[in-house]
Amino acid sequence: MTTAQDHTTRFAELMVEFERPMRRLCGAYATRGVDRDDLFQEIFLAVWRALPAFRGEASTRTWVYRIAHNVALTWQARQRRRDATESPLTEDTSRGAEIDVRRLELKRAVARMPPGDRTLILLWLEGLSAAEIADVTGIKAATVAVRLSRIRRALQPHEVMS
Repeated sequence: MTTAQDHTTRFAELMVEFERPMRRLCGAYATRGVDRDDLFQEIFLAVWRALPAFRGEASTRTWVYRIAHNVALTWQARQRRRDATESPLTEDTSRGAEIDVRRLELKRAVARMPPGDRTLILLWLEGLSAAEIADVTGIKAATVAVRLSRIRRALQPHEVMS
């Protein structure tokens, strides 16, 4: 049995390890900065609550992403009910550099995807393998690999520009 101090220490380690990827994930689902912050807090609150039950049956990375995935989908559904016209991804158009334009095009292309495809590509962009994505989403790894291949083809630059 772990102590409260162990729980707090492990949570702090998870915050350090996963802050940047979770902030990126939040940016993919939330339009405004305040919403991204709220979603980020919701994700880590869920991690905090689930931590005592974590037994290491999955990798820590997969476990955190599964929680984040579930929280983000719930959060997004709540947001849609609040404002059905707002896209889950909105970009900052104030930067003019080519890399920012390409990033903007990618965000727009991802925003147009069905939610299931969006989830897969966001997890893949975060560096998760097909097997890890399968663990997070509950979709078979072979199916994940096939869908990711199709999604990546659709995101080729000639497709993104349209």
